[in-house]
Order: sequence, then structure tokens, then C-alpha cells
Amino acid sequence: MKRVHVEKVTSERLLRACRRQLMPDPETNVLPLCDLYLPLFRKCTVYGAVEHDAVLGVCSVFQGFKEPSVVLGTAEPEVKKTLIERALREISEGFISLCQADDVVLFEAFARVLGSHREQQMTTASPKLYGTDVDVARVRRNELELLDEFYTQHRAQAWCRLQFSVGPYFCVKRDGQIVSAAGVHAVAPRIAQIGNVLTDEAWRGRGFGRACTLAVATKLASSGRILSLFVRNDNAPAIRMYEKKGFRKARDIF
Repeated sequence: MKRVHVEKVTSERLLRACRRQLMPDPETNVLPLCDLYLPLFRKCTVYGAVEHDAVLGVCSVFQGFKEPSVVLGTAEPEVKKTLIERALREISEGFISLCQADDVVLFEAFARVLGSHREQQMTTASPKLYGTDVDVARVRRNELELLDEFYTQHRAQAWCRLQFSVGPYFCVKRDGQIVSAAGVHAVAPRIAQIGNVLTDEAWRGRGFGRACTLAVATKLASSGRILSLFVRNDNAPAIRMYEKKGFRKARDIF
């Protein structure tokens, strides 16, 4: 194996080098790449695998959720394994990760998998922004408590209040309560991640999630970024909806 050492990213020089290492493949690297930009970077510990002055791989640990979220950028397997070993030294209990199938084996060298499910990443550079007759509203700052309560009640694993500062959230309300919402999970210069698409079970099947997602995509489309989102493989209605909006499967993730 190459003579690689792992450094915590604390200097602007190393931060820029990590961004450059991830930027050529923004789709695969969407999560670690976005973690390297504010405001999410404030809640992250980032590790760079360095050989001489070259960054060969990046691992980010986001501390904004109930459990740490560990994500890897593209790198050779042995480099990833070195990054995982270093990152997990400072995690005393459980953690979550979205990774590719080959990476699961690398994690198993240092941790026990307690549960998993298959998802896919879907992306588009040109979303189909045709309209909807559902009344969707942007969530205002003074409604953050209401949004937080909605996601907390529904145990949304990928939500934290910091994400409200990343980009807009849109919702559908009934009787003054949010029953469906979606927003911007993370943003980097070339790509943006749509996330936290959720509809209360009692209100599903009415196009509310589709309308909220469309509102977010419309807001992001003018930026010229690739739009990305994750969806469970067993959620066929959502996959069909995203396909109608111009999204296509980019890769499988776990």
C-alpha cells in the first residue's frame, strides 16, 4: 500500500485540497463534498488521506444527527479502509453511513452492521418543472419550530435544524399543521442534494410530496447545479414520480 497518513482537516490549505479531490465526481461524492462547505462543515470532522502533498481520499463525520454520519469519497479500497479506521476511533457508539456495496465490507472490518436497506441515488441536470395544483408554501424562519416538530414526530433520520440554513424548505399544510415537506439537504458548487421528502401517512397519495419536491427543484434549477436525491429501492411510487421529473438512477447505495 502507498505510504498514506490521515490528517484531520483543520487548515484552509488541506480543506481546499480535499475539495479538489472530490470535485471531479460530484455525484458519487455528493455527501462528503457537501460536508466540506458551510454551514454543514461546522458540524463535521473531516479526515484526508495524504501521500506527500496529494490528497488520495476523504472521509467526513457529520455530528448533526442523533448518531454520527460517516461518509467516504471516491478512493482506492485500502485508502478508504485507512480513513474508516481513523474516523471510527473517535466514535464510541453507533453511527450511520450511506455507502456503496463494496464499502460495506470495509466498514465490517471495524464495526458490526446492525441494519441496512437498499437505496438508489437519482440525479438530473435538467428537471422537468411542469406545474401542480397543490398549494405549496415556503417554510418561513418563524415556522422552523413547526417544521422541526413535523420531522421529529415522523422520526426523520436525515433531518437536523442546521439544514434549514442550507437552502429552502417547502411544505403543504392542513389546519395549520405541516403534513408534507421537502427541502435542500446540502449544497456544493456543482451539485445540490434534495432531502427530507416526507408526507404524513394519512395524507399520502395526493401528490403532496411530489409538489414539495417540485418546488425545491424549481428553486435549485436556476443555479445550474446537478440535482441529486436518495430514495429507497422499495419505494416504487416515489421512483416513478422522480423519473417523471427527469431524474435517473445514478448508482445503488446502502
